[in-house]
Amino acid sequence: MKFFKKVGIGLTALALSTTLFLPYTANSQTVEAAQKAKGKVTLLESDYVYNSSGHKIKLKQNRGTHSYNIPNGFSADPKGYLTTEMIVYDDDSRTSYPYYGTKKINGQKFYHLGHNYYINNANVLKVNGRNITQGKLTIKHDALIYTKTGKTTGKKLRTNTVVKYQGKAKTATKAPKYFYYLNDVARYFQAKYVPAHKIKGKYFYSLGHNSYIKAANVGYINGHIARYNGVSSATVLKNTASITVNYSAVKRKLKKGQKIKLDLTVIPYQNDGFEGYLYRLHDYPDEYVDEDDVKLKKNLPIIDYRDLVYTYVTPVTDNSVELYDTFGKATGKRIIKPQYSNLTVDGLMYLWVPEENKAELFYHCLNYSDASVIDANQPNPVPNSEPTYPAKKQALFYGNNFIKVNDVKYVSGLKLKALNTIAQAENGQKIATGADKQELLTLFNEGKDLAQNSAYHDLMSNYDCALRNASAMLRSDKATVTQVDEAVWYVKTAKKQLTTMSTPPGD
Repeated sequence: MKFFKKVGIGLTALALSTTLFLPYTANSQTVEAAQKAKGKVTLLESDYVYNSSGHKIKLKQNRGTHSYNIPNGFSADPKGYLTTEMIVYDDDSRTSYPYYGTKKINGQKFYHLGHNYYINNANVLKVNGRNITQGKLTIKHDALIYTKTGKTTGKKLRTNTVVKYQGKAKTATKAPKYFYYLNDVARYFQAKYVPAHKIKGKYFYSLGHNSYIKAANVGYINGHIARYNGVSSATVLKNTASITVNYSAVKRKLKKGQKIKLDLTVIPYQNDGFEGYLYRLHDYPDEYVDEDDVKLKKNLPIIDYRDLVYTYVTPVTDNSVELYDTFGKATGKRIIKPQYSNLTVDGLMYLWVPEENKAELFYHCLNYSDASVIDANQPNPVPNSEPTYPAKKQALFYGNNFIKVNDVKYVSGLKLKALNTIAQAENGQKIATGADKQELLTLFNEGKDLAQNSAYHDLMSNYDCALRNASAMLRSDKATVTQVDEAVWYVKTAKKQLTTMSTPPGD
């Protein structure tokens, strides 16, 4: 199982025991007798190890095998070239190595790790705990230097050059064209950026003294991966196929060497640790490709899987919110906000509120636990406290309730659009006829035969609740058109969640 991959680590890996992610320090190497380490260097990312001449170190292959003699604390690429290891838990817990001095090789600074092993300064985040990347850009491939009018100066910066930029980093309310994340492993990523200058339609960073480089040539900003808010080209590395965001289906065939367009990096749902990102196909927004199967030209914005399929809200006051039924009437119950997450909703619609003689906007609330629901007259629970769950799970009574939009605020995820209009909510108060119920009857009959093979009991429970609600509407001679329409929507939505989602929406 690959628990670590690249510098950004997925959210699910954060749930693992923190003892797995202590800072890693390579074992002390056998160096000259009197030599003493000057301290430690902490890495930005894994990279090749070089000799004193600046050449990559090729390991010897074990006789009669395809394996290599890899020194303790290091790794190797498929061709046997020595690389550093890279373990990341967060920005303060990364792989470190002892170093024994520095050396200029081909004009660039390298750190000596002993044994004639050297690593490039471009891949160092900290030296003896001091961050050396602040106010600096790391060049990811050769970059020409331009003037402010867009003319080349005849000079260029080589790959892995580290340079200071002009200006100050700022917090972005919306990710600009080029940016970085302040914390590469945060649940909700905070975008930061260094103001770029637009010259002849391209974005440039200023180095001062009338010197500019293209933003596209920058790999790291202040020690964080530089990202591009747009569409990036990528090369397919092997014959593969596109997948859905939860790996539930194989779709489009992709051939080795094929050029494709990608526009988003996704942290997928994982059962037991982060195994790598998915990238979204720009021309087919419901399809994705695994990061191991492509070589990406530009790093893209990151989003968590859940924010592509769910919507999260939080109470405006306290840590619980009142629940309403399909008549727009208060049920006398409140739902508690989970301690480490937010309330999950999956629909937005207008309900007619007879007492107020008007339509109001409501969210359909997803919930799988009776213990999450309390009486409205109960004292509000202590903020961020978890409800006490019963030893035996009760019947699902609270699967089809609503919360007022005005009682909560949006946190993240899908931006929902109203499923109906105010006029439809008002006109839908008439009693539903047999013809109005025909679609619901068809869905109900189909649902009775659906095989209960979901890996997630809560998803099946939600679908069962939708069918019980449909049954009640079909049997009732007082069900309104709005209630029947909502029941149709609920069955369809619960079925889609049951058959396509990797994790219960209420988790």
